[in-house]
Amino acid sequence: MQPLLYSQARNNLREIINKVCDDFDEYIVTTKDNKSAVILSYEEYSAMKETMYLLSSKKNRDRLNEAVEQIENLKFVKKDIEV
Repeated sequence: MQPLLYSQARNNLREIINKVCDDFDEYIVTTKDNKSAVILSYEEYSAMKETMYLLSSKKNRDRLNEAVEQIENLKFVKKDIEV
């Protein structure tokens, strides 16, 4: 994450938007009274929201962790699915 002052962000907003969308950069914008906000791409924000949703249920979180563990330990079965 790259820090920016509000005035820098205001003067370079188009460039910042392009960087967060094209390069997945993130910026912390701070005002002179020390209020801060983060600028990130909508795509990255959506992915974070989806992850939080998937992990919000203990049952789902446990199932996902179990699946990750199986993959890490190579204890899974690969199946081809016809579409």
